[in-house]
Amino acid sequence: MSAKPTVSFVIPTMNNARTIKKCLLSIRSQRYPHIEIIVVDGGSTDQTPYIAKTMADKILLVKGPLGLARHVGARIAKGEILGIFDSDVYLPHANWLERAVSTLLSKPATAILWPINTPPEKASRVAKAYFTLWKYRLTTTRNPVPGGNILVLRRAYDEVGGINPRLHFGEDYDLVIKILRKGYKYIIYPDPIIHDTMRNLREYTRKQFWGARSLKVASTNIIKTTISWNPIKNDLWKSAVSHIVSFIKAIPLGIKEYRDPALVLYLPLLMKIRLLVYGPTYVFKLKSLQRWGA
Repeated sequence: MSAKPTVSFVIPTMNNARTIKKCLLSIRSQRYPHIEIIVVDGGSTDQTPYIAKTMADKILLVKGPLGLARHVGARIAKGEILGIFDSDVYLPHANWLERAVSTLLSKPATAILWPINTPPEKASRVAKAYFTLWKYRLTTTRNPVPGGNILVLRRAYDEVGGINPRLHFGEDYDLVIKILRKGYKYIIYPDPIIHDTMRNLREYTRKQFWGARSLKVASTNIIKTTISWNPIKNDLWKSAVSHIVSFIKAIPLGIKEYRDPALVLYLPLLMKIRLLVYGPTYVFKLKSLQRWGA
């Protein structure tokens, strides 16, 4: 592999006109010399495809699961490194990719670079609360499993058969689990990318329902991984308590980072919504796992 291999960004999108321009512009603005951008549109009815045409190298129309969109995009990508990114993510500065690639290639056994996610500068309190919990669990969980918005070596991606095209939830987690089982390692990259999501309670709640519905048909790999983010596995009530404790312990972290005392109210609110939405799904999936001895 060359010192500066081609990086192919595979970006699925659906009616993301609000963020897609800034996302693609942040990639095109990189000082890194070899970049390919593949946008996979799910049938947008807004200006997303027209915006993408101005900056993407390839635009595909793929209707179906999110895993299928990522799978098809990666299949035609030319890069030795794949950027499995969302369309509401922005690279923070022009040197980000060059430094990230250098870090990824610095250790031979490493196949995945997982950057910290942070909300935009003028993010809502919902977004700040959401990413406060994200960072807390990342820093307190033993061996967390990387998920979305990663750089991954193409050879490792191909070795495990790529992303499962049948999955619409956790397809990125499923990919990473397969790669780690092959003996590869990952790096948590401290230079954060900007993730412009969870702008309000309505969006947060909608995505919780979307995730819960998708989780009902998710793979066993994903179920076990989401459960393993808690210190107590396969015990629903103790797992719920663990979630509550995580939200509570994250409050001081959020107030310190964002200097916003209102997060003392928002973190518990997000916790209640998440538990109410995901609770029934976890009951269903845990019983299924126990029934089949998975």
